[in-house]
Amino acid sequence: MSTVDKALSVLNLFSESTPDLGLSEIARQLGWDKSNVQRYVSDLTRHGILEQSLKDKSYHLGPSLTRLSMLRDLTHPVAGEVTRALHDLAEATGETAHSSMLVGDRLMTTGIVETKIKGTRVYIDPAEALPFHATASGLAFLSASPDTRVDKILSGNLPRFTSDTEMDRNRLLRQIEKVQESGYAKASGTYESDVVGVAAAIIGFRGEAVGAIAVATPASRFSEDTESATSGHVMKVASQVSRIHGAK
Repeated sequence: MSTVDKALSVLNLFSESTPDLGLSEIARQLGWDKSNVQRYVSDLTRHGILEQSLKDKSYHLGPSLTRLSMLRDLTHPVAGEVTRALHDLAEATGETAHSSMLVGDRLMTTGIVETKIKGTRVYIDPAEALPFHATASGLAFLSASPDTRVDKILSGNLPRFTSDTEMDRNRLLRQIEKVQESGYAKASGTYESDVVGVAAAIIGFRGEAVGAIAVATPASRFSEDTESATSGHVMKVASQVSRIHGAK
């Protein structure tokens, strides 16, 4: 693992639910010696990627990330176009719309627009990786991925999140085939027991998946009619976003 890979491994531990981490916790989660963690954390802190709390000496994400994020949006307005597409999707479906992209070997949330129509809505953690086998976004992504990537992912650890989480490789492959036939994926209660997700792949210029567009709906108001309408909207927006990313 390169130095950059190790530094990014440290950064990927931070999320909305764990915004602050101490050296010991970082070392424990990564399985590294504390001295190695100290070296990478010190370098990240020196460049403003991480920041240390004066109160308890824990670390959190630093101001340089804000600067880089703003610079990316200013110089590459793709994010703005995707956000507008998500707003349209949330308005059309009345549900939470979100996008995700492959970052390293994980599917990470890159955009969220919550519905303003309904009081009850699905909350998406913006810093949480989406499991490929247990979410509509993950299944949609796999449906347009090379066989080698699908094999690698399905051969890895597939944790159970709910009683409905599918972990059998062959059954997952059959689900992926159905997604390829229909153009969209549906995951009902497989990641969160009371949530139904509908998603379609974002295709990049190489003709393979680079991410996914999805809608998350409380299971209590999801029906066959809802699925038909939602899937149509999701596939339309995924096609639009795919063109933004260079798909033919």
